Amino acid sequence: MKLKPIKHEDMRRTLVEYISGIPFKRAKVLEVKQTSVLGKHYHKENDSVFYLFKGSGRYYLKPLDGAPDSGIMLEGDCLFVPRNVIHTFELEAGSIMLETSSEIYNKNDEIQVT
Repeated sequence: MKLKPIKHEDMRRTLVEYISGIPFKRAKVLEVKQTSVLGKHYHKENDSVFYLFKGSGRYYLKPLDGAPDSGIMLEGDCLFVPRNVIHTFELEAGSIMLETSSEIYNKNDEIQVT
């Protein structure tokens, strides 16, 4: 689900609140070295929010029990991916994306799909 970040701006700075009200236990930054397909997995116990700082690409979402969704991601776009949703990204070289997660990393909770 695409989210609409809230921008607070004055002469000193721009502050973007990309999401509030969801607790997170982990954050990481993905720096894409070459145009790549990333993800192609889902989590049983983890919700994620992705924020694209720089670059562009496409996202593909497929709930385990629902209809697929896809779209273009541009700088400033934010995407909420709840648990049990297969998520895949095709990101251009040079893209930088922030991912926040509701749980700490657990390799057993990252279920790969083909």
